[in-house]
Amino acid sequence: MREPYARVRRPLTAGPGVLGALVAAALTTAACSESPREPAGADAPFRVGATIDVGAAPHGIRFSPDGDTAWVALSGEGRIAVVDLSESAVLARWDAGDAPLDLARVEGGWLVSQFRDSTLILLDDEGRIVPGAVWGVGEGPSLFTPGTVRGETWITTEFSDRLWTVDTREGAPQAFHATGDRPYPADVMWDGSHAFVPNLDAGSVSVIDLLNGELDATVEACPGPPGGALTPDQVTYIVACGGSDEVAFINTASFAITGRISGGIGPRPFSVAVPGDGRHALVNNAGGNTVSVVDLESRAVVQRLEVGEQPIVLRAHPDGERVFVANEISGTLVELAPAPAGPDSPAPSGEEATLNEVVVLGMIHSGHESSATFSLEVVRDLVREIDPDYWLTEIPPNRWDRAWAEFEATGAVEEPRVRRFPEYMEGLFPLSRELDFEVIPTAGWTEPMSDFRAAYLDAYSRDPERAEGWAEYRAAADASAEALAAAAADDPRWIHTDAYDEAYDIRMSAYARLFDAELGPGGWEAINASHWAYIEDGLDRHRGEGVRFLLTYGAGHKGPFLRELRRRDDIVLLDVGPFLDRVAAAR
Repeated sequence: MREPYARVRRPLTAGPGVLGALVAAALTTAACSESPREPAGADAPFRVGATIDVGAAPHGIRFSPDGDTAWVALSGEGRIAVVDLSESAVLARWDAGDAPLDLARVEGGWLVSQFRDSTLILLDDEGRIVPGAVWGVGEGPSLFTPGTVRGETWITTEFSDRLWTVDTREGAPQAFHATGDRPYPADVMWDGSHAFVPNLDAGSVSVIDLLNGELDATVEACPGPPGGALTPDQVTYIVACGGSDEVAFINTASFAITGRISGGIGPRPFSVAVPGDGRHALVNNAGGNTVSVVDLESRAVVQRLEVGEQPIVLRAHPDGERVFVANEISGTLVELAPAPAGPDSPAPSGEEATLNEVVVLGMIHSGHESSATFSLEVVRDLVREIDPDYWLTEIPPNRWDRAWAEFEATGAVEEPRVRRFPEYMEGLFPLSRELDFEVIPTAGWTEPMSDFRAAYLDAYSRDPERAEGWAEYRAAADASAEALAAAAADDPRWIHTDAYDEAYDIRMSAYARLFDAELGPGGWEAINASHWAYIEDGLDRHRGEGVRFLLTYGAGHKGPFLRELRRRDDIVLLDVGPFLDRVAAAR
């Protein structure tokens, strides 16, 4: 069986930088000198682009949606530099209080952290300080998470051991979670389910379930971790280990450390950024003047770039390709861009792209174990007839590696989320020894999302003030069940019809209308969009190859996916009926 690949999503990168630790570090920079820059070579993935003098001790960086403008927090002079990136020029400087380390876009202006003053302040759209708009958050507010999720962003307070949730619509901090000792800036998963917070003095990473307000794990990571970032596929959190000059990789489902690298990492790695294609991670070496480029497939440093003295904050650009680094001692903002293709790069083949084929199978999960017409044996025979090149599965990407490793080692799979699907336990895994397909895990499911959804629906069903809404949902569920009863619930021919999808949609349309706004990532439309993003990426990666995909999900998800698939012009949707005919004929 071919090895699976990791799906790529635009990242929520985290670029930390905290003033208190840096003043002392600046005095010892010369003593922590690095080896000279390594030759880039013809295959070097990045190059140093524009270098812009922005001001004293730059830290946090924000970009306009079109990526043409950057706002840089100048902690050494109490200002925000407004930078035209196309002209590499500072357009304006705004007064921004005492030691501003970062800023975040909120409704009506900018929220700015005041590291020395233990507050957040508000600037209006023109960069003027709004009188009275001040919020105390505890000692040492540092950097926000670069991304927002459903109108929220997060910021750590270094000396009060807190992670604050900030409502960007209200423009104010709302609540906080306890962290480990001396937290540095966090990164948050795409759905807002988990925050990963490096704790500098504790040598750990706190994993906080933001949806349910719980501490999920404390990972003993490494000495002095000051920052990190999630990979775009959300499978791994990469933490910089400032006290041991290495980076560590943490799986986002098991919270286990899956690897470390030190070779090529410079002194005092401080923050991490991952451009949108997910192929490389960039790690700044704050004890020197370089950024290390890590190939995430091989987990090896493949390049080191000289950028300026004490690179401190890395932020990925909205174009998904470039990364910008703020150099605290040099006072510069430096562009790191993908290297242009060399003269020896392979030219396009000129061959005409071939349409891919897609077969969508709606699964009935545990129902396969008791069904005579859609049994696990029928599932296996269907897959044999379909003979896919790629199998798009209802398995979260961050849980697949463990499941596959367990199967290879012992023939048994203990990963709890994967074990709940009989079609994979009794279908995919044994068939992987017989057929030649690659597994692409595509589920956007997370455990906190599931727990939050279950608790929410239970509370809703028992709330007297919501009795009318619950009765409306139950009526829709009954109408849906009646429509689905037009044929046997386990009849695969009935399941693979548009009428089945329409009957199922009666219930889920009411569900989405009543609950989705409050369920957030666990809402019907949100979870389907998350699944589809992974599916779409898998299809995009193999566009024009003339291969066959099998997509298996719970039958209720089939309708939304088919609607999306029918919009694509690079695939042919194959009907399930002929495959069922061949399976029946063989019996």
